[in-house]
Amino acid sequence: MNLLQTQIKPFFLFTYTFFSLLLIGIIDYLTGAQISPLLLYLIPIFFIGLHKNSSKLLIWIISFIAAIIWFLAVYHSSEYPSHIIVIWNAFVRFVVFVLFGLLLFQLNERFLKLQEVNLKLESLNFEKNKIIGVAAHDLKNPIGSIDAFATLLLEDFENDYSDEVREILGYVKQLSANSFHILGSLLDVSKIESGIIEINKKNQDYISFVKKLIIFNQLVANKKNIKLNFESNLETLKFEFDENHLSEVVNNLLTNAIKFSYLNTEVFIKLDLINNEVLRTTIIDKGRGIPENEHNKLFKYFQKTSATPTNGELSTGLGLAISKKIINQHDGKIGFESKLNEGSTFFYDLYI
Repeated sequence: MNLLQTQIKPFFLFTYTFFSLLLIGIIDYLTGAQISPLLLYLIPIFFIGLHKNSSKLLIWIISFIAAIIWFLAVYHSSEYPSHIIVIWNAFVRFVVFVLFGLLLFQLNERFLKLQEVNLKLESLNFEKNKIIGVAAHDLKNPIGSIDAFATLLLEDFENDYSDEVREILGYVKQLSANSFHILGSLLDVSKIESGIIEINKKNQDYISFVKKLIIFNQLVANKKNIKLNFESNLETLKFEFDENHLSEVVNNLLTNAIKFSYLNTEVFIKLDLINNEVLRTTIIDKGRGIPENEHNKLFKYFQKTSATPTNGELSTGLGLAISKKIINQHDGKIGFESKLNEGSTFFYDLYI
């Protein structure tokens, strides 16, 4: 359809269409067998209906000319028992041409309006993401400072406070840490949606990269006595990927697995090389799982399922959406399988 949106003035548009119809009529007349059927006459009407410089009046005129050309070609090349039959057929074709052209014209008008609305929405979305990014960035420093001060007061002056004060400071630290995490996610969302994020791939060992992240996340898992098990037949595997952004994906998936797993359980991280070209990273937990009717909520911003973390942990509904964007920018794909009360399996594929 975009190919038809050329900058031709209405006069030249009319001239081009007229001679196209004239050529079709000449073919009809010379063959005498009507090898140019109704469909062939509709091609110029199709062009007129979808052109940006077209109009309803032009469609009526071209449709009338098309019907006249068909009438003349058939009248002089074929024999009919009655002229009325030819006239009637020409009238029917005229009606078909007009309806077909006007229908395309209306569809094209709606398409152009939809394009205009989409451009406005994209502009508004860009501005929205920019505002979110600025606000999140400005709030991140003071909230980070509150978290740091609360940590300092708890660690260095713990014995100077009563139990009630220590409990209040604990709440302050927890709330500030949660807010800091949410703001970090909002910054990621605004960057990804605005196209600001850049993927900088470097050739490096993926196996050691994953192992390092497992060690970090095991410290979090220890609080729930959850063991992270790594399984891979590969000792090393080097290819190009963005370590910073991909670490966010692995951390999001591991964090979710830990959040939604029960105490004293296990989480499995598996690496499989498929056909020597696709590396699949799979994270399996035996937690609460996700109801099937809520699967469509995953990978969407601020969408949460009815499944809740098993130990009251924070869940923003942003991690999986961000992970999907990052994997897509690595030209990979991400997916999952989950059943209620049977756990979840999340995986992503990267081409190496």
